[in-house]
Amino acid sequence: YGIGIDENQADLKTKIDNILTEKATEIDAIKEKYMNGEEDKYVGITSGTKDGSKADKQLVVATNAEFAPWEYKEGNQYFGIDMEIAKLIADELGLELVIDDMEFDAVVGAVGKQNVDIAMSGITITTERMGVINFSTPYYTESIVCVVKADNTELDSAGTVVDMLNVICNK
Repeated sequence: YGIGIDENQADLKTKIDNILTEKATEIDAIKEKYMNGEEDKYVGITSGTKDGSKADKQLVVATNAEFAPWEYKEGNQYFGIDMEIAKLIADELGLELVIDDMEFDAVVGAVGKQNVDIAMSGITITTERMGVINFSTPYYTESIVCVVKADNTELDSAGTVVDMLNVICNK
């Protein structure tokens, strides 16, 4: 996953990439606690109110708070890996965090418009999306694994996920 960043804010991309590098240990700890279900350690984030007249003092993040453990909402607070990382970034930048919760299909398109600076919503970096926004360096890499018995060689020639699915689905 990567953070979608307004293409007109190259300096912001550089700053975010630096924060992701410098705060990697803290970010890993955020991911770990959610992946391990350590609910007593979750931090609720209260969003500021978006104010166009304070755009230089706010970091506005577009998200869809319906993808736990990455982002979700309980009452008036936001939780999740992305929300805690967004708060960390805002704090490091000395900005107030404003969370703009919207439909997932609108998240990427909102960046650079409607005073939205970044998008964080479990966003996979794709070529299509890179045509619309800049991406930070990835802060999470997902992988797919398939477990088989040691003597099973049916998937040995599968070089891609599609190859693997073809073997599995054509049994």
